[in-house]
Amino acid sequence: MKRMIKLMLISLLALSIASFANASDTGITIEDQTVKISMSEKGLLVEENALFTNIGIENATSVKLWIQQGIQDVKILAVESGEYLTPIVTDRIRELNLTQYNLTLEMGDSLDLLLSYTLPTNTENFDKTISYDTASLSVTFNDEPLYQTQKVQSESSLSLRLYKPTEAPLSITYIVIIFLLVVILITSTLLLLRKQRSKAKSSIVESEETLTTKKTLLLSLLKDLEKQHRSKTVSDDTYNKLKEEYKQQAVDVMKKLEDLK
Repeated sequence: MKRMIKLMLISLLALSIASFANASDTGITIEDQTVKISMSEKGLLVEENALFTNIGIENATSVKLWIQQGIQDVKILAVESGEYLTPIVTDRIRELNLTQYNLTLEMGDSLDLLLSYTLPTNTENFDKTISYDTASLSVTFNDEPLYQTQKVQSESSLSLRLYKPTEAPLSITYIVIIFLLVVILITSTLLLLRKQRSKAKSSIVESEETLTTKKTLLLSLLKDLEKQHRSKTVSDDTYNKLKEEYKQQAVDVMKKLEDLK
């Protein structure tokens, strides 16, 4: 029984290997390929959407995808079926055996694939080698056009400069930290200005109280001086001299009070 199971497994493996060995991408072209590069928390998110079409007379049973080095989180989605496909990895090539997913392309058939992966944030260039003849190719970076062309031949290569190392985009974490620092700085400045205004207002109130007290004291001195003059305690010369001095001081104080108001 065990021998039979082993033989069945070996047979299935052999069939799988033979199937993949016979896989062919002859006649495959790409009608339209769009590449969108954007910032994410993990790095630069790359989303490549390509429409593969078989223009040959034989059935196409495989397709190849080229990806640059240093990538992470690779996913390949068959858009129409919503199924994620598992490729065979050889260096930078991801090859899909379509027969495993019943996606064999007959003449005129098309397959819409969405390839997504992440590049390090400090990646300077986006590199791409075109796997098949492509009718239209466009690349955007943060929704800004980066590259666009038509009728690209297979095996053509391109290297697009994203930004200089000193211009590497900030991750969302850094953006949040900078935002918080700006908020703290603005809040501290407002509190300082409010404190200074409060001190200035307090100083004004104290000055007004002092002037009011001084005014009251001068008026009181004038009354006392008047009484002393009537009682002949103060001579006429002293009375006149002190009276003018107190009155002048009282007038100055009242002017200052009026200015404050």
